[in-house]
This record gives sequence, structure tokens and C-alpha cells, in this order.
Amino acid sequence: MIDFSGKTYRALLELMLARVPNSLDKREGSMIQTALGAGAYSLEEFYLDLDKVQRGGAIQTAVGEDLDNWSVIANVERYPASPAVRLGIFEPDIVPIGARFSTVDGGDSVNFVVTSKVGPGQYQLTCETPGVIGSSYTGPILPITTIQGLTLAELTDILVPGDDVETDEALRERLISALRERPFGGNVADYKRVVRAIDGVGDLQVYPTWDGGGTVKLSIIGADWMPASVQLVETVQTTVDPPPNQGLGYGTAPIGAKVTVVAPETVAVNVSAVLTLRAGYTVEQMQALVEEAVGGYLLDIRRDWATPDADRLTNYTCWVYLARVISTILSVAGVVNATGVTLNGGADDLQLVETGLTQQVPILGEVSLSARN
Repeated sequence: MIDFSGKTYRALLELMLARVPNSLDKREGSMIQTALGAGAYSLEEFYLDLDKVQRGGAIQTAVGEDLDNWSVIANVERYPASPAVRLGIFEPDIVPIGARFSTVDGGDSVNFVVTSKVGPGQYQLTCETPGVIGSSYTGPILPITTIQGLTLAELTDILVPGDDVETDEALRERLISALRERPFGGNVADYKRVVRAIDGVGDLQVYPTWDGGGTVKLSIIGADWMPASVQLVETVQTTVDPPPNQGLGYGTAPIGAKVTVVAPETVAVNVSAVLTLRAGYTVEQMQALVEEAVGGYLLDIRRDWATPDADRLTNYTCWVYLARVISTILSVAGVVNATGVTLNGGADDLQLVETGLTQQVPILGEVSLSARN
């Protein structure tokens, strides 16, 4: 790829002026300098456009619409933003389907519409604004639709997490994977292609023949990078291999493949550490900051949880590394050192179980901090 970074207005103007005889006036403001300056500006714009065209001509550097155009060669499309589906609790049980409610979240407030009833006083609500914003609020909601006698309206569980429009990097990775793995006819890549396209799915692990020939297990994590909800698991199951007719090819799975869809178990990671703090800092001040930092590290692990080992497409490992936890704690402003760090009471790395029978993801448990005197 040609580097056009040096084709700036100033560099181009100096190059053109260097070709004009010194016997002519080339000083700032002269007729020659002024005339060539207009051309240098135009050439800079030309090189910027040329660089954009050049980058759009390769999958590795294309962005936006150019990357969308490349995606057709692997029969993939950018995932659009999808709305969150939440559980609403109401008293008394008088809420009509189609009623609208608003969150109490200041400038980030969004509206929800009641789409179905799931139990006494419990309804499914879909966010009118696609994206992760629909998953961020929990608490009281205000009726937009007039409902006489309503005394309680509350947004609770995330049934299907909302997801933003797929980023260029995520689409590029998926495009390259599709070209390399060649999804077809129920192979591992095909299961991933189908399930990742379902609203609310973040990623999945695939376990072929986990319970004998013809069996497949799919372990699903949501777009919020937490284990998939019961509803999302049911949606994926129905799409891929709906019961009670499993193995008959009524879903996207090929005939003869009996697919079991599950969500991974959560493993609480309890962290204990003795901190040496800078002057003026207290353990109480550090508590929330350390929890946020370690929680962010565990989130990164969950984001990478479905990435298989390099040598096998269906072999997965998941570790919480003690050294990474220590490094994360040390990155918190005010922390000078951290000693005696343990994970679930042990001073070793924590390996989670990733097999056809059991799949696990880490979540933040209790963080116990003390200060060195």
C-alpha cells in the first residue's frame, strides 16, 4: 500500500516551488506562490481521496460502506442495532398490550412498549430505541399510556440484551473468519454464523458430538457479555433445532443433528488484597475503584470466552490470571503496591471449566481490601 501521508499542502507546494527558477519571485504572497498554492490544496485533496480509495480496496483497511461492500463476498452483513427486551412488573395486573412507558433516567431516558404477558403482573417490554441503552436502566418506569389505577410499574430483568450496530472491527473479524472457515451445511462455522445473527447473542461455544454422534451443544453468552437469559436460550433453540422435533431439520441445523442450547454457569471470583496506598488515600476510597477495575478485566475475559484455541475450533480454555488481577489493581490511581492477592482464597491462577458438559464464565464476587500499616 502506497503511503500518501507526506502528500500535504505544504510539502506539495514546496516541491512545486523548487521547480520554479530562482530568478523568479517565489516569496510568500507572490503571484507564482499564490497560483501554485491553489494547485497544492487541490492536490492534497486528491491524495486524501486516493488514500481513501486505496484503503477501501482491501478488507484489512476498508471501513464503513466500503467494508459493507466487501462483506457480500462472504455472504455476511453488518449486524444492525437491536432493541433490549426487558421484564416489567406491574400492580395491579391491568396493563394492556401496546402500552408505552418511559424510564426515569434523565437525559438517557428511553421508551418501552409492552409486547406480551409472561405471568401474573409480569410483562415483556421492548425498547423503542435499539442498542445497549435499553439494557442500562433498572427501576421504576412512568406510564406514557394512561392506565387508571396502576400503582406499580418497574423494569427488572434483561430478557434479551440490546446491542449497538456492529463495529467495523467486529465486522472485519467476522468477514475474515467466514472466508477462512467457509460456513456450510452445519459445520462449526455455520452454527456460529447463524446464532451470532440472532438479536441479543454476543457469542457462543460449539461442542460437536458432546453426548454421542449427531449431538451438538451450543453455549450462549448474551450481547451484554453475561450468560444468556432463559428467553434468549429458548429463542436460539427454536431457531436452530426446535423441540420436540429435534434432529428432524425443522430449524437451521441439518437433519440428524440434535442440538442442545444452554447458557454457561457463572463463577464468582472473590478477590482479597493488602494494599499499600499513597498518602491521602484510604481503603474505603479504593473499594469501588478496585471493584470497577477487576470487573473490567473479567468483562474482557467474557468477551474472549468463545474464542477457541488456535489448534482446535471446538476446544476452549478460560483462565483468570492472578498476575493480571494484580496488574489491574496496581493500575488504580492511589495504589502503590498490592500483596497477598488471592483468587477464591488461593494464590494461583483460576481455571474455569469449559467442556461439553459444563461451561463457565467469571463474574465479580466479593472484593476484600485492607491497607498495609
